[in-house]
Amino acid sequence: MTQRMIVTAVAAAFAGTAGMAALSTSAQAQQRAGALDEIVVTATKREASLQDVPVSVAVYSGDQLRQMAIDDISNLYVQTPNMAYSEAGGEAQIYIRGIGTNIFGVGVDPSVAVHQDGVYLGRTQMALNQFLDIERVEVLRGPQGILYGRNTTGGTINIISRMPTPEWEGYVGGQFGQWNRREINAAVGGPVSDTVGIRFAGRWMKDDGYTSNINPDAGVDVDDNDILQLRAIAQFDPTDTVRFTLNVDYADFDSNNTSVRPRDNLGSARVAGALPPPPFGQIRNDLDSFHEWENWGLSGTLEWDVAPGIQVTSITAYREFDSDFLFNTDGTEVDITRTNYEFSFEQFSQEIRIASTNEEGLRWIGGLYYLNEDKFGALGLIRAGGRPFLATVPTGSFIIPSNNETDAWAAFGEVTFPVSDTVDLSFGLRYSYEEKDDDTFVGAVFDLGGLRSPADPLVFSTREDSRTWSRWTPEVRLDWRPVDGQLYYFRASEGFKSGGFNALDANPSFDEEKLRALEVGARTEWLDGRLRANAAAFYYDYEDLQVSTFIDNLTLTTNAAEATIWGAELELAARPVEQFDVFVTLSGLNAEYDEFFDRQGNNPDGSPRVLDLSGNRLPNAPRFKGSVRGVYEFALPDGAAITVMGQYSYQARVWFTQFNEREVGQGGFGLVDARVAWLSGDGHWEAALFGRNLTSRDYFHTGVRFTSTSDAQRDPLQVGNALGYPAPGRSWGVSLTYSF
Repeated sequence: MTQRMIVTAVAAAFAGTAGMAALSTSAQAQQRAGALDEIVVTATKREASLQDVPVSVAVYSGDQLRQMAIDDISNLYVQTPNMAYSEAGGEAQIYIRGIGTNIFGVGVDPSVAVHQDGVYLGRTQMALNQFLDIERVEVLRGPQGILYGRNTTGGTINIISRMPTPEWEGYVGGQFGQWNRREINAAVGGPVSDTVGIRFAGRWMKDDGYTSNINPDAGVDVDDNDILQLRAIAQFDPTDTVRFTLNVDYADFDSNNTSVRPRDNLGSARVAGALPPPPFGQIRNDLDSFHEWENWGLSGTLEWDVAPGIQVTSITAYREFDSDFLFNTDGTEVDITRTNYEFSFEQFSQEIRIASTNEEGLRWIGGLYYLNEDKFGALGLIRAGGRPFLATVPTGSFIIPSNNETDAWAAFGEVTFPVSDTVDLSFGLRYSYEEKDDDTFVGAVFDLGGLRSPADPLVFSTREDSRTWSRWTPEVRLDWRPVDGQLYYFRASEGFKSGGFNALDANPSFDEEKLRALEVGARTEWLDGRLRANAAAFYYDYEDLQVSTFIDNLTLTTNAAEATIWGAELELAARPVEQFDVFVTLSGLNAEYDEFFDRQGNNPDGSPRVLDLSGNRLPNAPRFKGSVRGVYEFALPDGAAITVMGQYSYQARVWFTQFNEREVGQGGFGLVDARVAWLSGDGHWEAALFGRNLTSRDYFHTGVRFTSTSDAQRDPLQVGNALGYPAPGRSWGVSLTYSF
């Protein structure tokens, strides 16, 4: 199906929903047997029905995530329209509607934010956490600068944990599966007294990895997991108007890092005798590589009804993250290049909001926000073989440590006026100010110790700099509710992402990105609540893109591009019969550079090789995505039930860099997932069998070019050796859960 067909289908959905507005009402639908379950979200910082929220948002409950065998963000993107995901260098790279970043380092910010229980997670590494005892996940598409603030140019992902319940309840479960996967998870919560409730959750998971090392001489298996997660939540309700929630979580992760494989013949490893890459699921790894991180945090949330119809919310949070890894950069059995990277991060944030609580009439919200980030990152690029690391420097280690501190302040507000009984008009405005201090140097040591070398580095260049960025970002929105269960909206907004520093070299800083967005959307229900159809179409004017290129073994980031992005999304949920639910998602996306000249290597005479990339597609922006999922429940005579889920998802071709090269991209592919579960008649026991990527489709989740792994003779233009990061193949698992 072409992109034109997708956009036409979404336009038809808009027209069809407008013409059928008298068929059904949401209030009636929820009362009728067979209606789809109501979904409650907090996407607008208020609890509201999904169908009454004027935002393009995909929502997944904890039960749905379990049903689809999804336990982290890396698997969430498959069925989420206009969302893409990749992972490299120990960082999660999240894209929504073509907006994201593949730039590494502590001086760079993401373009899609992640919030956990109302707390902004400043570093994308924190998004590698697997889901633990989740109530729901909300994926908000489009700029969310008014209510969510910094680095939400592409959108934001809200992860909401399960809170203490009025009655004691919980579960304990275990799982075993492919790659010797073992898992134990449990949670329990309930009231301690009339005013105090608690909930504890924990999860341990370990597997041997989806890539086996077949190198007979050295090295370890990779793509494995060993994770422990813990969370404790306490809620205090001293009065009818005050609630305080304390949330503490901890996660510890250990693995042998990830696999990478050459995708061309430009690498030094081939010259040095490396064998051709083995099949997917195998690697010839010569290193005792590793990836370890520790992540913990605590937050306190105060909700105080200071007067009838007015609530004050305060969220105070502190987080720490520490990571260390050693990576086989060239992905072969020949020791050409190793990468080790150390990262540590501390974050303190404070948000205060005051808002009206009425659901009708004049509604408003305002607030202040402060964030402090203290970050350290150090890259050690170890050249162990092949040609010299630099022409004038012997084989050794390239050392780039960076210290970066950020202070961010913001003030924001939004007010909604009822123009008539069916029309609301909203105005929002946010002022953002950020100050960043950076201290970076580039040096080398002449041994293979990398960051652990006892030698003092020879320093080539240094940078000590401080910069500030600020911007007003407005939003105007018009909402029309012709009847209950029908919402149509128009939204004009701006997104802002502050500038930063080249953390992997000592080049100058770069400036902020700017985005102007237009969006129309519809949220509708039909057939007495048995059919839910939500659609959105959007147009973006994207300026001063922060883009990265890899030149002379250094990563350089500049504001060098402009782009136009437009597309649409359609999400359908239907219950044709009471036991059968069907979910369909479609998205089309056109994301191209309007103007972009970038350097890739050198010409034969040694001069910079500058390419006109105007018209190229943005990275991780597939023209089309779609999925269909069916869930059928068979009732058994003893009150038990069997639930069968099947899903097919498809993603069109993506490019992993701005150069749109086949060797650094991934062609279109489809995935098939399934799950069968038995639930006991008393509702206490569930046993399930599930499978992912059942057709064993081989594909790459990201790709790069590294000049540090290429051979000078084979790569005379110095474009770099193409490397791909394989995604998991076919997997299966069985689980048993007892709920009480």
